[in-house]
Amino acid sequence: MGTTQRMTPGVSGEPNWGSLNVSITNISKTIEREIELEDNENINPEDQARQYSRIIDKRNNHLRSAYRNLVKSGGGRANITSGRSSSIGRAGIRSASKIANFFSRVGNTGLQQTLTDIGFGSLQGKTFQEVLDFLLVFCSETNEGMDETAANNASCEIMKELAELTGNDLLKFEELVQEYVEGKGLSDLLCKFWGIYIFEHLSQRFEEKIQQQKGIENAKETYKIIKDDILGQVRVLNTQRPIERIDWRGNAGNIEIEKIFDSIIKIICNETN
Repeated sequence: MGTTQRMTPGVSGEPNWGSLNVSITNISKTIEREIELEDNENINPEDQARQYSRIIDKRNNHLRSAYRNLVKSGGGRANITSGRSSSIGRAGIRSASKIANFFSRVGNTGLQQTLTDIGFGSLQGKTFQEVLDFLLVFCSETNEGMDETAANNASCEIMKELAELTGNDLLKFEELVQEYVEGKGLSDLLCKFWGIYIFEHLSQRFEEKIQQQKGIENAKETYKIIKDDILGQVRVLNTQRPIERIDWRGNAGNIEIEKIFDSIIKIICNETN
């Protein structure tokens, strides 16, 4: 879904990028320390367990710091979740709205009518992959910058997951989409979209630098930890959210999308209000 764009920390106008870089680097350092601890044959199990616990505590603090510095770099939670930030949030809101709109249309009029309305045309003779490719374009943004790339990558991962869940079967895909609209599946899907979207912003900025500084394997593990942490917290949020019937095509849908985004940022940054 386009070429990933990477930025160098410390660019004028982004004073928190340096702090964000330090936080990501510190996460990678905890991986080094963990490996050193595992390789230390001269340490007794009790000391090893205590040191491991301290490493995990430090890692969790660095994770929270990374998320908070990302939010600061975007001008704060309110600016990001309302689409007023110039660096993060705007493209994500547009893509999330397109996903919600598509799901809602399928829930109301079916897959064939929805695809006709949005320009795909008839399903006759078409493959699942052709539909998926069209939807990836429909839900994507132009590759103008990091925000658009993050939104595109998140949309792509969500759509591919749906394809796997339905076994690339159009009928099953339609049934799943309708099921999501009727229940809380769409809200949960949007939660995951936002989690991936935030992760993509972090990986675009510094993954290449961590590879250069700490090596490819360390970078892979660093970003696996970051992604698992974000999506793990998203799953916790999913269980806490009340089930509501939302008109995703109306203003209520836009408000709900921003509310979900705001909730994701609050939970990963450990904010209480």
